[in-house]
Amino acid sequence: MYCIKCGSKTKNVKIAEDNYRRNVCLKCKYIHYVNPKIIVGTLPILGNKLLLCKRSISPGHGKWTFPSGYMEMGESLEDGARRESNEEANLELDILKLYGNYSIPDIGQVLFVYLGLIISKNFKAGSETSEVKLFNIKEIPWVDIAFPSVKFFLEKYAKDYENNKNFKYHSNFAGNNLK
Repeated sequence: MYCIKCGSKTKNVKIAEDNYRRNVCLKCKYIHYVNPKIIVGTLPILGNKLLLCKRSISPGHGKWTFPSGYMEMGESLEDGARRESNEEANLELDILKLYGNYSIPDIGQVLFVYLGLIISKNFKAGSETSEVKLFNIKEIPWVDIAFPSVKFFLEKYAKDYENNKNFKYHSNFAGNNLK
């Protein structure tokens, strides 16, 4: 690996008082930290329906998901969730609450999902989406869901919805679930 600061070679070393090995520049001593990517998304609600997007890109091409994607520098979690909802489904929405997080340590990703109230019915497929559709809980296409994280949140939403719309905070790691 080469240093992002000066272009010199790096070496993977154990740094004193750090729990991980890090690539350190041999010349300028810059420490290269590799941190997880943050993904933000929304479960868009209109009445008693959820809006889902059919993906037109890989991974998950042809499968259903909720609007989500990587945060950009300078964004808050909420701003990123709104932007992704607009990019993927031309959605305008009000963020209601942070609904949960989903950690995927093996690939270095953390997903934050919000409940969002659709405020404009002008939604349509964006460039990464082939179709958008509103689904009742009983109509969710469970066999065609794009990712385990999406299935996790849709299952939690369906359970919370049927529990008098008592929408709790959810996390995928055992012991961290708030029941």
